Amino acid sequence: MDATVSSASMAERIRERIASGELAPGTQLRQERIATEFGTSHIPVREAFAQLQASGFVTIVPNRGAFVSAMTAAEAEELQQMRVALELLALDAAIDGFSADDERAAREMLARDRRARDVDEWSKDNWAFHRAIYRAGGKRHLLDTLEGLWLKADRYLRLVWQIEQYQDTSLAEHGAILEAVIARDRRVAKRLTKAHIAAAGAVMQQALRARQP
Repeated sequence: MDATVSSASMAERIRERIASGELAPGTQLRQERIATEFGTSHIPVREAFAQLQASGFVTIVPNRGAFVSAMTAAEAEELQQMRVALELLALDAAIDGFSADDERAAREMLARDRRARDVDEWSKDNWAFHRAIYRAGGKRHLLDTLEGLWLKADRYLRLVWQIEQYQDTSLAEHGAILEAVIARDRRVAKRLTKAHIAAAGAVMQQALRARQP
């Protein structure tokens, strides 16, 4: 990596490592080591750490340094509750504006997700499917907020996707949600979406308990 690397690009690379589990909770992030790896000074590394702290991926402890933030059941629950509230709001708007082009885009994402074979692909395709629906609502600020929320939830959701058989469940739920949206059945689409988020949350909590020492 050359010296022109931006702090935002560096933060995204580190975030991906945290989300994937390559950097486990509690891992100390050595400023000097990362600066050497990215071929840059310490200044953009500190800026990247500050960005990651703001998004909840890193905890900076005075006089000790930067550490990968812990994963907690309370945070997972909070993110789940926020997803339900905001995604149902986005879905409500999307149903009114859902077009044939939106349907084609959502079906393409669903087909791509069926072909995916690893957690990294599932992670990207899952949000891309939901985004393909929600963007029909034309709520740009809401969509931006949801995207940021999904980034925070990503490493928790990956615990769910690591259970391979759950991906089949998720795909079936996606298909049912899409059909309800196409039919403009607002009540069913919202009920299925809420259940979809809650079911993943239950598996997530189970996975978190299994990680307890």
